[in-house]
Amino acid sequence: MNLRICIVALVGLTTCLSAAPAGAVVGGERVALETVPWFAPVASCGGTLVTPDRLLTAAHCVGGMSPSQVGQTVVGGQVRTITHVALHPGHRAKNGENFLDDVAIVALDQPVVGVTPVTLGEATGPARIVGMGFGLAPGTGHREAEILTSGGLRQATLRQLSDRECAAAFARNRPGTGERFDAARMRCAVDVDGREPLSSGCFGDSGGPLVVGLDSAPVQVGVVSWGGDKCGADHSPSVFADVNRSLDFILDPDPVWAPTRTVSVTVTGTRTLRCSASGREPGTTLTYIWKRRSHGRGMHVVGTGRTHRPTSSGRFYCFVTASNAGGELLAGVDNALRS
Repeated sequence: MNLRICIVALVGLTTCLSAAPAGAVVGGERVALETVPWFAPVASCGGTLVTPDRLLTAAHCVGGMSPSQVGQTVVGGQVRTITHVALHPGHRAKNGENFLDDVAIVALDQPVVGVTPVTLGEATGPARIVGMGFGLAPGTGHREAEILTSGGLRQATLRQLSDRECAAAFARNRPGTGERFDAARMRCAVDVDGREPLSSGCFGDSGGPLVVGLDSAPVQVGVVSWGGDKCGADHSPSVFADVNRSLDFILDPDPVWAPTRTVSVTVTGTRTLRCSASGREPGTTLTYIWKRRSHGRGMHVVGTGRTHRPTSSGRFYCFVTASNAGGELLAGVDNALRS
């Protein structure tokens, strides 16, 4: 289960995406934003301030999105605009419907002032998950997975698990979205005592932090990535991308930012359709995918490459994706009707 969903962010900024689901912390308690000023909404997820002009979040929260699609955020009461997005260099490796290295950074148009960025690293002991969005209804034992209309900003204390414990938990409980635990890249945490009421990450928490230590000097050890299908009700752990593994990327002063520029796409031809694109952003590679719209079944892929020879009539679309080491972007699309 990815942990992403539509949220209404702070000060009325609204983001609603149809892409994959992570939600509000189950259990725990409400937390005032003033006590976690380094927390920020990023698209439909959470994030943390790691330098004055950079936020850390999950790759599945912003993958394939342009900065304008990610939009704005609020950090320490200050509105900032997202100017660039970069996924972990290993973003092409998938983990079910998720990323194997589920880490991303976004750049802000101006530094945030008066807020100390969270410290990144390794720390043991009890940890806090912080998130906002949607949680499970109280009094249900979490078994019905009823979703509240609004959870607000919440935090809960979790017990960090060993790699062996986490691997064993997901050996018998595999989420429907296909993720698998990888000890080299991930870490887990679970409800402290395993008794009701349980605490867990849930839908809307993706990209948010797992931190160890006092409010005044927390150390972020993980980024909320995925979990079981029942938000901890089946005693499955919450899974986090391991921050310590990705420090070089997260704090790289000159990362490779994902493409931001669209291209002009034109489809020509009759028996053989040809797709051409102009205005490619320097340093990017263009990929061409052909799709056909089917009555009642939406779009489906019918080919790849710059040309396509249809075997039936219909409307065919050429989707052009721009990619580099920092990510990818749907850069343009055009279509033609073949009768």
